[in-house]
Amino acid sequence: MFSSARSAATHSRSTLVLGICACLLLVVFAAVCRPQAGPAGALAMVFVGGLHALRLKWRRQSEDELRRSEEQLRISQRIAHIGSWDWDVASGRLDCSEELCRILAIPLEQAPRSFAGLLALLPEPARETVAAAAERALSGDDSYTVEYSLVHPDGSERYLSEVGEVFRNYSGTPLRVVCVVHDITERKEAERALFFEKRYRGLIENLPQRIFLKDCNLVYLSCNSSFARALGVEPADVFGKTDYDLFEAPLARKRQEEDMRVMAAGSAVERDEQRERDGKWVSKALIPLKDEQARVYALLGVLTDITFRKKAEERLRESEERFRNTFEQAAVGICHIALSDILIRINLRFCDILGYSQEELLGWTLEQTIHPDDRAAEQGQLSRLVNREIDNYSIEIRQIRKDGSLVWVNLTKSLVCGPNGEPKYLIGVIEDVTAKREALDLRRERDLVQAASRAKSEFLANMGHEIRTPMNAVMGLSRLALKTELMPKQREYLEKICSASRTLLNIINDILDFSKIEAGKLELEKTELSLQEVLGNISDMHHLKAQEKGVDFKLRLAPELPRKLLGDPLRLTQVLNNLIGNALKFTSRGEVVVTVKPVGQEEGVVRVNFCVQDTGIGITPEQMEKIFTPFTQADSSTTRQYGGTGLGLSISRQLVELMGGELEVHSIPGTGSSFIFTVGFAIAAAGKPAAGPREEELRNLRLLVLDGNPAAVEGIAEMLQGLPIELRAVPTFAAACEALKEPSPHGHVPFDMVVIDGATAGEEGLEELSRNISTRYQKGVPVLATVPSEQLEAVRQLGDEWGLSAVYAAPVRPSLLVDGMIRALARTVAHQANPAPAAAAAAHPARPVRSAPQGPFLPDRFAAEKAKLERLLARNSLDAKRQFEQFCRQVPRGSFTGELQALQACLEKLDFRKARQLLAIFPAVQEPHPDTRE
Repeated sequence: MFSSARSAATHSRSTLVLGICACLLLVVFAAVCRPQAGPAGALAMVFVGGLHALRLKWRRQSEDELRRSEEQLRISQRIAHIGSWDWDVASGRLDCSEELCRILAIPLEQAPRSFAGLLALLPEPARETVAAAAERALSGDDSYTVEYSLVHPDGSERYLSEVGEVFRNYSGTPLRVVCVVHDITERKEAERALFFEKRYRGLIENLPQRIFLKDCNLVYLSCNSSFARALGVEPADVFGKTDYDLFEAPLARKRQEEDMRVMAAGSAVERDEQRERDGKWVSKALIPLKDEQARVYALLGVLTDITFRKKAEERLRESEERFRNTFEQAAVGICHIALSDILIRINLRFCDILGYSQEELLGWTLEQTIHPDDRAAEQGQLSRLVNREIDNYSIEIRQIRKDGSLVWVNLTKSLVCGPNGEPKYLIGVIEDVTAKREALDLRRERDLVQAASRAKSEFLANMGHEIRTPMNAVMGLSRLALKTELMPKQREYLEKICSASRTLLNIINDILDFSKIEAGKLELEKTELSLQEVLGNISDMHHLKAQEKGVDFKLRLAPELPRKLLGDPLRLTQVLNNLIGNALKFTSRGEVVVTVKPVGQEEGVVRVNFCVQDTGIGITPEQMEKIFTPFTQADSSTTRQYGGTGLGLSISRQLVELMGGELEVHSIPGTGSSFIFTVGFAIAAAGKPAAGPREEELRNLRLLVLDGNPAAVEGIAEMLQGLPIELRAVPTFAAACEALKEPSPHGHVPFDMVVIDGATAGEEGLEELSRNISTRYQKGVPVLATVPSEQLEAVRQLGDEWGLSAVYAAPVRPSLLVDGMIRALARTVAHQANPAPAAAAAAHPARPVRSAPQGPFLPDRFAAEKAKLERLLARNSLDAKRQFEQFCRQVPRGSFTGELQALQACLEKLDFRKARQLLAIFPAVQEPHPDTRE
């Protein structure tokens, strides 16, 4: 621009000079042609002078216009940030504009005067770029355009755009190079800002979050595609609208009220909320935008769908809850142990095993709970675990409980590592294996017992057959000899031989039958039996155990059953004993009821239904499948509570099947079980239905109760309510004696039964009163007594001597006492109705007890045999008969003869309870009588 203005001024001056020269030539020509015209010459001079003055005026005007044009050029360049330079190629002179100096950040006085000086002001990359472009233009391109950056002395960076053009003469020789330099820093920054804005906009558009922008009037200014897509519109359709245009009125009002609160508060708000229309969770962030004066001018909203996160959090909470429940309610003890062996977390089962609370154990080391003798072994395994030699280990150790007792546990430890494999903490699991170890010892003992039992059975079977063969010969020859003529003494000897042979044969047969029971092979007998007598013996056998456990034991025998039946009483007793024993074992509270009733009769055979029902723990369907399997328990785990070999139910089922029935079981876990079987019995020739209802037998019975506790008397009265029993209660021993002296309205017996409280009567009063009643009425009046638990065993041992029918530990439940009263009355009535068996027993005394052989008395041997007999009697085992013979061999000859005969009679009747009472009479170590020593 600067060069164009200067060229215009030069052109005007040239035109003026040419005009003046033309006028002067015209005047000179006129003067030459007409020299005589002097005035004309003068006029010409005047004209020439005017022209000169006019030329001066024009010159001043041209200079003024040139200055104005240059000023305008400078102003235009300054405003447009455009500088220029003009390079005269021939002379090498370079003219720079003022704006170019400002762009280059140099004073006007230091403006370069040559093209080389201009290049020297540029940095190396720009210098090479501009020089190469100018070289190409001079070589024939005529113009060039380059952009480069320049760093000012103040450190700011400027971007320049340089456009140059080459002017040539008619021959193509470069004359001048004119270049315009434009400061494009602002454009570059705008382009950069636009680039980042496009990237930001693209980022916003591709974000899954829904983003919107509102002005102060809550009018939508913009939104991204996610927000518009959720509304089902295009982003451009949202501009200029309000919430009332996009949502229903209640929701729009709620959103606007919330936006107004956020803008009024001037602080960002973020919260999670669940949408009502589809139940999805959204994280909503509202951010007020402020200007430099901290005034809110817009509201930015960001909505994020966090349904997946919420569901993941819910699953995580459920997982943590399951882990927590598993940890806390695990059947084994679990603990987290720091690398320093300090307990940092434990569950309740861990505390239960050791007897401590969580507060007491936290902060302890695990080593403190381990028995000192087991610590070295456990520490050795722990060192291997920490050194990564093993992944985990299990070891059985002893731990010390809070009460000082020891518990065997199986300790399992494993190491928990971080993401980079660094050890973090240990996990320990302890399982109480005390019962397992005890069960293992019991199994070993059982295996030994079974092996011994098998050997014994084989021996008994073999010896029984070997002995029975010659015994049959002895009996046959003896009978043949009795048919010959004999002297009286000889006949007596042979009759004794036959009697002894029959006795010995019966013993051998009993031994063979016992071996067959253990081998699962036996033949049932068919003899006359009384169900009442069988159930009575069973009641005596199990009543004590039921009383000790606090369980009601009831027997219900249907009165319409015949008195005499044909069957095998021993096997029937064995089955019922097994079922009742199991019922009592698995019942801790409630009752055990044995019900016997007929279910049909035809052709001289009555089918009898037996039901043993309890309120115990019950049996699960899985356990039901294997309870009849030999040597199998319903609960075969190492932590089971109830013991046993698992053989009783199997034998019972086989016996019931041999009797022609089937043993069934019905059970509900936690409620109880019922074992039911029905077998047929032939009716004996003398068998008759029970005569009359039992109410007639119990009608008008009188009961005397000696008890100073009114509450106990009231409980008995409530239980007897509705029964034909008249109750009379007295509070003192003297009153009881006076009551027994009163005349009876129905006969010589004033009362049909007496119940004495040992605490009220005292031990001496109880003995005196029971002896008087037994002596006066010859045991025709049953006497029941209740004594403190510490006196129970002693009074029971003396009960037969005093004449007591039954003894119970106080306090006794009224139902149990009334049940015992009814049984005692039934036994008394049966004894009075059938005195013949007692007479027969007197006519035929018990077999003589085999006495001890001659020789020294061995106290230790005597005590050992007595202890074995006590254990067998406690288990109601038939081996007690065999052990009784071993015991008799250790009793000194002539000592305890009557007691041994009574004990033998109890064993013949399978009355194990009474046998235990009689056995207690024998001292632990018996010294022989001096007269019996040899």
